[in-house]
This record gives sequence, structure tokens and C-alpha cells, in this order.
Amino acid sequence: MINYLKESTFAVKDVVMQAWKVTRDNYFSIATLCFLVFITASTSTLMAFFLEELHVGIRAVMLLIFILCYCVIELCLIKYILRLLDHTENEEIQIVDTLPTRKEVIKFLAGTLYFGLSIFFIVVLLMPVLFIIDWVIKFLYHQDLISNLKAVGDVIVNVAVGIAILSVFIIFIRIIFYPFFIIDKQSPPFESIKLSLATTKGNFVKLLMIFAGLVAVQAVVFAFFYAVIRMGFELINWIFDYNINQYISLIVVVFSSFVIVPFTTAFFAVAYRKIMSEYKGDEHPDIIHNIV
Repeated sequence: MINYLKESTFAVKDVVMQAWKVTRDNYFSIATLCFLVFITASTSTLMAFFLEELHVGIRAVMLLIFILCYCVIELCLIKYILRLLDHTENEEIQIVDTLPTRKEVIKFLAGTLYFGLSIFFIVVLLMPVLFIIDWVIKFLYHQDLISNLKAVGDVIVNVAVGIAILSVFIIFIRIIFYPFFIIDKQSPPFESIKLSLATTKGNFVKLLMIFAGLVAVQAVVFAFFYAVIRMGFELINWIFDYNINQYISLIVVVFSSFVIVPFTTAFFAVAYRKIMSEYKGDEHPDIIHNIV
């Protein structure tokens, strides 16, 4: 187990360094897509603020448009970074050539729907357990074995929420690579999810450490980014009496669009390539034997 953790640690370091190298060397070309992410996120935020009085149907249609735009940009970013990882020195990669096709976008949306259904399935599985726990607590209360029913109920609710969040996180880690299979292998949505389950089987600890490394790196970068921006605003505030708090949302959107999105995509693209290079399983795996 110790050796496995050491190997996982080195894997995290390799993924971080390679993802950083790809992002650093190609950032100005990636920044074009980042700018589109920023425009989409900013526009959706402004529209949500100014169009609160519109009909629900119109807002739903606009929300779907923004989701579709974001999906297209994210898939384009995935395809572009995969091309960067695989290209030769003499090969020139154009962003236009990495635009996702309509079929790929539909597959991605279908895969996202499957992800939502898997979360719903987990919730359905948890419901009988909660009903049984609720019945047991009420029985103990009527038997005067529990004095504070509300306090115990609050604890059970918190535990249930924690279990649900943990379940969603585990599902997210296991099927996180399904967009990469859609883009890289042209796999159907459900097949992509099965391939993600198969390739991540036995690598959960490694993926967990990779994800923890990603969060740690982004936390450090965000702290530095926020400190620099805050110092700049404090200087402006000292001169012009501006309030930085009204710009917090803008800072978060800028950081997310130009730092989190490109580095996260590069991070998981590198992890996908590494795990696929080690995968020795079936090209068409079944889902049952790869869940656990």
C-alpha cells in the first residue's frame, strides 16, 4: 500500500508538471477559448441579473443556449489540448480544426444526462435506507430511549446529505473521462461512460490524489491571484475610494475562465492519456464488472 501511494504521488507530480507545461507553452492560443468561456459566463450572469422579470420559458431557453455554448467551448478545449499532447513538432494546430461536431455535442449532452440519471439512481437507493432509519428513530423515541427527536433527526439528515455528496463525488471521479472518450474515440455516450468506469477501476486512490493535487494547486494559484488583485484594488481604493467587494464576482469569473478552466482541462487530459496508456482491458467493457 505504501508503494502504491508513492507511485500515486509521483503520478500526481507528473500530471501536474505536464499539464502546467502544456498550459504554459500554449496559453495564448488557449486564451482565445478562455475568452469565450469568460464571455459566456459573464453574459449569462448579467442576463440572469437583468432579466429576472422575463417569462420562465424565455429564461429556460436562454439557459439552454448558454449551456450549449459552454459545452461547445469545453469540448473544443478538450479536443485542442488532446491535439497538443499528441502533435509532432512540425504539426500546426488550428483552433478552428478542433471545433466539436454536432454529433459530439449531442453525445456529450446525452452523457451528461446519463450522469444525472446515475445521481438520481443513487438517491433512489438511499431513500429506503433513510425511511428505515426514520422508522427506527421514531420507534426508539416512542420507547423513551431517545429524548430529543429533533436533534437526532438533524444528525441523520446531515449524515444522509454527507453520504449523498460522497456518492456523487465518487460517481464524478469514476465517469469523469467520458467526454474524452467521446472526443478521442468517437464513442457513443453510454459506451464512453462504461469505458470511463473500466479505465478508472483500480485507480480510484490515484485519481483521488490527482484530484486533491489539482485542488491544492488551484487553491495556491487563486490565493496568489486574489492577493495580487486585492493589493491592486486596495491601492486604487486608497487613491480613488473604490470598494473591492462589488468586484468579487468579477474576480471569481476571471479566475475561473482564464485559470481554472484551461488548467483543469489540461490536467484531466494528461491524466486521461496516462490512464489510457496503462489500460489493458476490453475495448467494449460491460458496466456491471467495472462499478466496484
